[in-house]
Amino acid sequence: MKKFFSFRRGKNTPDKKAERNRVLTPAEITAQEEQKRKFEEQQALAAARKKAQRTAKAAKPRNRIVSGEDNSSAASQRKQWFKRKQRSAQEKEARRTKNSIGPVVRDILSGEFLTKEGVTRHIPYLIFVSVLFIAYIAMGYQFERLEREKLKTKRQLEELSAEYKTLKAEFETQLQQSTVEQNIAELGLRQTVEPPFLLEYQPESP
Repeated sequence: MKKFFSFRRGKNTPDKKAERNRVLTPAEITAQEEQKRKFEEQQALAAARKKAQRTAKAAKPRNRIVSGEDNSSAASQRKQWFKRKQRSAQEKEARRTKNSIGPVVRDILSGEFLTKEGVTRHIPYLIFVSVLFIAYIAMGYQFERLEREKLKTKRQLEELSAEYKTLKAEFETQLQQSTVEQNIAELGLRQTVEPPFLLEYQPESP
């Protein structure tokens, strides 16, 4: 019975789900959008504040009031930085001779650089390299000579082949029947018109 009455009571009660899905009025929609916009502005302001705090911690303080002692120490450090190092006359002369090109050119032109210890120690290696250069040049000349001979032989072969072809053509023309008739006519011979016949030999009886 309780279930029956509860079932009837449930039918008579309004639907809560229907109340929950009701359509908002335009005023409520605008109020909701305004709240959402204010919330987004607050979040943006909080993010900008945090970013400014992080940059302020990372950066060094600016526009700091410098005391007299700090100012004097900074000026002295700047003077030491821009101050040129004073060199003695001997150091200047040694640096000038080190950076000059004149002694090097003089050693090269006079040949004195060949008498130095570093050069004399590498004389065997220099001789070996010179021999390799000479062999390389000789091989280059040998290759050029062989190439010239090859081209010359090829040219001679082409000339002989052309001469052989011309002689063969002339010989074939000489073997033609008309040419043979002209050549034997100069000797007083002519080609027979009658067919050949057989001569019979009969020995005489004794």
